[in-house]
Amino acid sequence: MDDMTLLAKKIRAARKKLRQSQTEFAFNCDISVETLSLIEREETDPRLSTIQKIAAYLGTTVRELLSF
Repeated sequence: MDDMTLLAKKIRAARKKLRQSQTEFAFNCDISVETLSLIEREETDPRLSTIQKIAAYLGTTVRELLSF
């Protein structure tokens, strides 16, 4: 499994644990729903700024979010 797949699964799992739709989660992370959808479907490599926003919302660090 590659890094993008693992990151996508980790983000999706975190969103589902919070019981949030993609719309809610994206809003709370201050990213677009389209971006979140592309990340979860492994169709894009997210920018560092996007990963930072997701990590901040989840109360973690970028390093922890990217650690596999």
